[in-house]
Amino acid sequence: MRFYSLLVLLIFPFNAIAQLPDSSVVRGVTVHEDPRLAMLFSKKHEKGFHGLKGSIYSAKGFRVQIYNGNDRALATQRKIDFLRRFPKVPSYMSYISPTFRLKVGNFKTRADAYDFYQQVSGLYSPCMIVPDIVVINSLRDDD
Repeated sequence: MRFYSLLVLLIFPFNAIAQLPDSSVVRGVTVHEDPRLAMLFSKKHEKGFHGLKGSIYSAKGFRVQIYNGNDRALATQRKIDFLRRFPKVPSYMSYISPTFRLKVGNFKTRADAYDFYQQVSGLYSPCMIVPDIVVINSLRDDD
């Protein structure tokens, strides 16, 4: 009896597929992609990735460090104060035992960082320009 039921199970799927009309048989794979991806990749190959407007990538750059110390509460308070004053400038708090560091901005050049440093040096002291790996978002440059 087991053999008969196993034989029926093995034969049935083949019969069901054989009875399907040819139009319902799927051949190949259909890929649906966003047309903006094709534009992005064509621009990437034309200009090179780092020269492409409309891209986000990491690179060597600079940030302004506005806090360096052991007090987490003070670092958090300074970050909140900074975000209220400069809501469009990103801030990054890191902890390397036993020190909290608060760095702000993503600047490609030291000159850009220095311009921002002059704005914040009167508000937060001590502050300094530090080299860092920054996020370059040229999507905002297109505005």
